Amino acid sequence: MIIKFFIMLVILSISYSEAATWQDSIVIPETPNDVLKVEMSDVDCLALNIYHEARGERALGHALVAQVTMNRIRDLHYPNTACGVVLLQRRSAKTGNMVPHFSWTLDGASDSASNKPIFKEAYLMAIEYLFMGKTAPVQGANDLLSYHADWVSPEWHDMEFVFKYDSHIFYKRRNS
Repeated sequence: MIIKFFIMLVILSISYSEAATWQDSIVIPETPNDVLKVEMSDVDCLALNIYHEARGERALGHALVAQVTMNRIRDLHYPNTACGVVLLQRRSAKTGNMVPHFSWTLDGASDSASNKPIFKEAYLMAIEYLFMGKTAPVQGANDLLSYHADWVSPEWHDMEFVFKYDSHIFYKRRNS
């Protein structure tokens, strides 16, 4: 209870403070490769993932990205930290190249959060999901483990379609 109270105080102080105050304490990568090189907190990693994966979407799109990331943290098939999940890569069987689980982490574009008001919202959401147990307001949210843009066709044999929201298609593990 004391921890939740403290987190609420932090959220309130961030919400009502000047932009320069909260920005000074946040690690925001400035170059495409920095996200893989700088030490970031789990809040930083989750906030950047929300920001880059759901930029331009409505609030529920941001919440769904946060939810999938959190579900992966709790799933035994993924690392148990936000940074571990967000920065995870695998070797492609087809090309042999490293492929990120979240494309923004290895796409060659800047990883900095140039829209500070949107990033601030993502940062506050990351705190809520990581420390306050917030869950996306959709049925079956705790089962969601993957998503992709609707213009991509990955071959996920172990995933089952759940629903489409805006330009993203969401999945859960088969038989979960």
